[in-house]
Amino acid sequence: MEQTSYSTEEILELVKECGTGNEKALQKFFDHYSQDIYNFPIRVFHLTEDDASDYYIYAFERLKSGKRFKSFVGKSSFKTWFFSVLRNLLIDWQRTKREVKTQTVSKVNKEGKEYSTIEDEPDKRADALAHALDVSDQFQSVLSTIKMENRIVFKLSFVYYLHLDPEELVYIAEKTSRPEEEIRSEILSLREELSNREEENLKMEDKITSLYLNILDLKEQKKQKAQGDSVEAQYYKERLDHALAKKYEQRKKLIEKKQKGHFLVRTPYREIARILGISEGGVSVTLLRVLEKIQKKMHSVAGES
Repeated sequence: MEQTSYSTEEILELVKECGTGNEKALQKFFDHYSQDIYNFPIRVFHLTEDDASDYYIYAFERLKSGKRFKSFVGKSSFKTWFFSVLRNLLIDWQRTKREVKTQTVSKVNKEGKEYSTIEDEPDKRADALAHALDVSDQFQSVLSTIKMENRIVFKLSFVYYLHLDPEELVYIAEKTSRPEEEIRSEILSLREELSNREEENLKMEDKITSLYLNILDLKEQKKQKAQGDSVEAQYYKERLDHALAKKYEQRKKLIEKKQKGHFLVRTPYREIARILGISEGGVSVTLLRVLEKIQKKMHSVAGES
């Protein structure tokens, strides 16, 4: 299997070509990442090699057209995006493989349609994705209205996700009387350091998925072993209900942390202060003001929509 080493820029270009359905690009991609796809369920969820082989075929069939690559827009690292894709494919594959109904309690939504899922909520992923893309565009538009010196502090705070524009790099170089190339080098080095934190976030994402799969397993066990009024069935029902409640609570806490932004990679104030030549207190105050302005303007834009 080819193990050609690609630079970050080459990977991004390769993924872009895959998104167009370019067969040669897709072949290069699978030559390079096939082992990662195969190892993903083994490394992350400790599945067997037989399962990993089945999962690889499932993932390959859904990636080979290149359509999924269009959703990568470079606002996060490729590794983050790709692991998320593999994680979602794993969940879909588990559903198909087990033929397990993830529904638990039937409900009726506002349109009168019945729905039910493992979380007893309708699956709104498609709507959520469309909304997220819309919000992302609004965010970029609002961010561009923040004055440059404050916008730079904000971008540096989330530099793992946001890129500084050429004029912003020039501004920093002029303000600190340092070469622009030196600033670029520092930011690149900082991104590499922050990537280690992203690895920890990915582990937490994997934990959420792992708990989800655990819940599916327990529900299947309950379906098979806890039916009827026998002593044995009641024993299994009590034990499995307790285990399910525990897994639900663990997953709920991790999702709450994620929703509160605990999985975001943020740059330490001291690093921003060092790059810009200002105090850490100045960074803190500026960031707080920018966040308030962005929230206010985003709310205003949402109200107009």
